[in-house]
Formats: sequence, C-alpha cells, structure tokens
Amino acid sequence: MINPALNAAELSETFAHDKSVQILDFLNEEESTKLYDWLNGDMPEDWWVTSIVGARAGGRKKVEKIQIKPDTKKLRDIKIKEANETFLNGGWSYVFDRTISHDTKCNCIECQFFEFLRSDDMLEFIKSVTGIDMRKLRHAFSSRYLSNFFLSPHPDREQGKIGFVYSLSKDWRPEWGGNLHFMDEDYRTITRTVVPVFNRLTLFDIPSPSGVPHYVSHVAPGVKAKRLSVAGWFG
Repeated sequence: MINPALNAAELSETFAHDKSVQILDFLNEEESTKLYDWLNGDMPEDWWVTSIVGARAGGRKKVEKIQIKPDTKKLRDIKIKEANETFLNGGWSYVFDRTISHDTKCNCIECQFFEFLRSDDMLEFIKSVTGIDMRKLRHAFSSRYLSNFFLSPHPDREQGKIGFVYSLSKDWRPEWGGNLHFMDEDYRTITRTVVPVFNRLTLFDIPSPSGVPHYVSHVAPGVKAKRLSVAGWFG
C-alpha cells in the first residue's frame, strides 16, 4: 500500500526538526482512490453518524451520535446549534460525521484500511520516520466534515505517542475552512496550519503528559465538498 517512492530518511529529518511531518502521496494511487471512493459515496450512507459533543450544566461532557434520518434531522440541527454555542463560550465541543462500528468479521474497504494501519509494515514505517518504536495502533476512525462542522481546540493528551491524519479530500480550498491548526501551549498562537490535501498523511508528536493543542476550523457555510479523513493515534 505505501508508496515505494517515499524517502523515509528525508521524512525523518523533517520530523526530528518540526515534531511533525506531512507525507504527500502516502499510498499508491489505486489504494488511495479505492478508499476515497468508499468513503465518498460507495459506502452506505447510513453507515455514517453525526457525532456531537457539547457540555451539560456543570461542565460535564455530553456525547451524542445521531444517525441522520428524516425524523432526526430537526434534533440533529438543535444539537449542532448547542455544540456551536458551547464552542463560542470556549468549551470542549465538536460536530462531525464518523462511521459506525463494524462487525469484527467485516471486510469492507474501511476495515481493510484499518487492518493495514495495524500491520507490521505500517508500524515499521512510522518508526522509520519518527524514530519512536510503535507497539500498536491505539485507535482510528474515519470522519466527514460538512458545512458548519468543526473540532474545538484540544491536546490529545495521553491518547498515544504519535497522532495522525490521513486526508482524503479532493480539490479542497483552504478558504473553505476545515483546516487543521496546531497551537502553542497558550492556546492562542497558531504554529502550523495543515490544509486538507488528497492522499497526504500528517504525523505529529504528542508530548507526554501535556499533549499538543490543535483544532479543525469550521467548514464554511454553503460548502458542498466533503472533508474526508482517517485519524487516530499510534502508541
């Protein structure tokens, strides 16, 4: 799956200097296109749920996953509005679509990709780039950001040693939002911005115990394109 033309030594130098690296053309074209086609429309639509986090009184997290059906659209819109209000008040919040949990025997395109992420080939590649011995894939999930979807600032604290985002967005324009922003510990200074680019893997160090602050900016109103990605953590 991994593009054999990638130069791990050069990527390793970049990661050592920046504590992150963006790897263009990560997979061979056939595999990246197959995964894109699956998440972009070949996969049944009801395999997506809208995952929403806002906050209850007292600051406790509230996690809801709403499967989009005609009779749930009104509830979904209300919950999205609540999450945005939490966001404006500086609270932990997000709205994006993610895929449902699959049966352990599922062999769909997404599950095949997750199995690849767990493989020795992938773990060895991550080690060759980061210099960190990866024991396993801690967690991975597919996401779809549509208009007005976002992910508020958070540090990924104790999620793993290395975070990753594999972008599957085609022809995405940075002015549409949906950009991944890394921040300084003050949660105000942006240190790096990653625009969604098709078939690009971003790896970033998660320093223990503080993590690294980052967020995904709101996708602009009216945007019809889908910001597709697979994200997670190695440890």
